[in-house]
Amino acid sequence: MSLAISEDVKFDCEKKQLRYTGEEIVKYAEERTLQPTDIDVNRYAIVRKDNGKLLAEAVSGDYTIRPYYELAEKVNKVVEECVDIDKYKITTKDQVLDGGKKYRRDINFWDDSIDMNNFKSNGMHIQGAEERIIPQLRIYSSLDSRWGQQIMWSSVYVLCLNGMVRPDWNFVVYNKHNKKEDITFAISDFKSGVQAHQELGEELFKYMQKRISSVDVKHLFKKTLANRYTKLDIDDTSENVMRDLNEEYTRYNASYGNTLFAVYQAATHWSSHPVTRGALHNVSRKREKEVAKMMNSPEWLGLAA
Repeated sequence: MSLAISEDVKFDCEKKQLRYTGEEIVKYAEERTLQPTDIDVNRYAIVRKDNGKLLAEAVSGDYTIRPYYELAEKVNKVVEECVDIDKYKITTKDQVLDGGKKYRRDINFWDDSIDMNNFKSNGMHIQGAEERIIPQLRIYSSLDSRWGQQIMWSSVYVLCLNGMVRPDWNFVVYNKHNKKEDITFAISDFKSGVQAHQELGEELFKYMQKRISSVDVKHLFKKTLANRYTKLDIDDTSENVMRDLNEEYTRYNASYGNTLFAVYQAATHWSSHPVTRGALHNVSRKREKEVAKMMNSPEWLGLAA
């Protein structure tokens, strides 16, 4: 089945109440003029039932455990109502991160791709390579309370696996763990994502035809992605970010020329393939938001006009 859920996702958790012990009880009681028997700690640990791994150390009593596989199944039902999964090519990728603390699921729809091969001339194509963009439905969740349940549409440039960020890049639906209601994802949410994907293709075609100068590119990066936004009246440009962006722009410029599309590809490559000592999934999510912010900046809008 093309929407199969990985077995790694299918585990349950339980909440275990935290309690003060020994000297901690006496100290806690003395500070609050309480008797030790009056102490009730409204904090819980989240523990996997299958292997006992601790996923969250101290969540409140209203924290609701929502298993990853239940969220994946809920989204699968909507997809099945909208698409003939036996007829169309759909692939999935489940990632259980940090031992189960976080989860990401990608659903790729290969039959709704945008063909970029229409732009093979004038240096706007990587020769010998099939270039297309496919819609991707993403699911995020966590059991360590760092990520809420999130469902969003994205698009992926197949050739380089860059996530195609839009100016209105955001989550279709979002749900916190302490919220009583479960997350909802409807047929209308699915269809709106497909429509947005087609609109993205039209925008990218425009970017391919928009010529810009290297000076404009450097100014854009300095004012947006490489800007550290310090309050000091100094040059607050990150040299490391500028170096990385310039390297990617040079590479994409060689394939697409001095176009806004080359800039866009450089920015989305920087967000999709971070070189970092931190957790890649966290850094990539943060950078995608920064690219979306860049695309709403006066500098970008001026170049795209």
